[in-house]
Amino acid sequence: MKAVQRYGLVAGLSGLVVAGAFFGGIDYAADARLEVADGAVEKAIALLEAAQNPGNNPPFGGHRFKAVVLLKQARTEIEKAQKSADTPPKPDKPNHPGGGDKHGDHDHDHDKDKGKKK
Repeated sequence: MKAVQRYGLVAGLSGLVVAGAFFGGIDYAADARLEVADGAVEKAIALLEAAQNPGNNPPFGGHRFKAVVLLKQARTEIEKAQKSADTPPKPDKPNHPGGGDKHGDHDHDHDKDKGKKK
């Protein structure tokens, strides 16, 4: 009977470890819809590049080319969004020792009142 209890305890703890590792990794995972959006943009680029407009130079009045360029930029931004979502947030930096900002302008007006009588 003790062997069965020990097996159950080991199996239960193993399950908790696996679940913790799985859910711990998801904390900073990018939204899956970003991947879907990237796939849709990739498909749109392929369709635009495959489109034919014989007899016109440039094809589609140059608008297809511009659309492809902008969609490629969009893919770059989606990639940046994914990387941003996968990066844990940085902790806030502590204030400069001595208080205020590092330049000593504690009222943040950048010496606008310089030369004025106080």
